[in-house]
Amino acid sequence: MTQIRIASDWHLSPGSPLLHARLARAFLARSRASGALVILNGDVFDVLFSGPGRAEAAHPLVVAEIDALRREGKLRRTRGNHDPEEGEQRIVLDVSGVGRVLVAHGHGLDPVNSSPLGRLGDGISRRFGRLAPVRGAAWLVELVARTVAGDRMAAVFRERCLAQVEREGFDLGVFGHVHTPHLAPGERYANAGSLAGDTLEFLELGPPGPRLRALRAADLAPEE
Repeated sequence: MTQIRIASDWHLSPGSPLLHARLARAFLARSRASGALVILNGDVFDVLFSGPGRAEAAHPLVVAEIDALRREGKLRRTRGNHDPEEGEQRIVLDVSGVGRVLVAHGHGLDPVNSSPLGRLGDGISRRFGRLAPVRGAAWLVELVARTVAGDRMAAVFRERCLAQVEREGFDLGVFGHVHTPHLAPGERYANAGSLAGDTLEFLELGPPGPRLRALRAADLAPEE
């Protein structure tokens, strides 16, 4: 069975810490060396706030690893709300020992993102996200929302994702968007986490079943 590794929400941009690019490149290179299928589940490069092509241009070594995986047929991507033109809307897999798996970023199920206010903010960000005041305002709004109602937002998001998984008959749904890793025994909702601080979180599908994993700065070799 081909091992599957799912990662999301790296939000790489021209202003990202060097460590984040190192972690992303190491994750991709190690996955390629192991023969794993990599699924990048949305918001890999922050196109929304940096503009088309600028984030990728800032991280050529990460792009090179992505391209190498793609050439070998070992890469699939979904689109997120920060890279809306990239990849598939969703991916469906049949995974031995797990069953029928849905992989989607999931931002359409976010109650804030799908609200009239959220759609307005998204439209403004798509047009003017490269402007520092717009980026700053968006960051501040998100920070306030997560501080005031972060747990509730994550819970509603999980409930909506679970409802979709159950309605469409999937055995497991793997989502991103909320930056919170989640995997519970017997539950049909999972979240692969994000790239933040000194850690790149991801979800692995393979024997003996799904598991959350992490690549940390301390795990990197000097040459990575």
